[in-house]
Amino acid sequence: MIDRMDWLTTPPLIVGLIGNLSILALEALAEQLLTIFLAVLVTVSVSILAASALVWLWIRRTVGAHHVAPSLAPH
Repeated sequence: MIDRMDWLTTPPLIVGLIGNLSILALEALAEQLLTIFLAVLVTVSVSILAASALVWLWIRRTVGAHHVAPSLAPH
């Protein structure tokens, strides 16, 4: 009877061990993915800010070349 009980109690222990290892691996993976996601988010945000600044400067230069302020126009 004790031999049967050992065989009956072993599979749940193995399944529990595999489950715990899987949870630990997923937690580590989730932490790394979160770090990568935050790094990508910051990089994209800074890139968008830099691109919009360059576009703003280009528009300002283009519009300024065609429209001179009256106080600066030659008389």
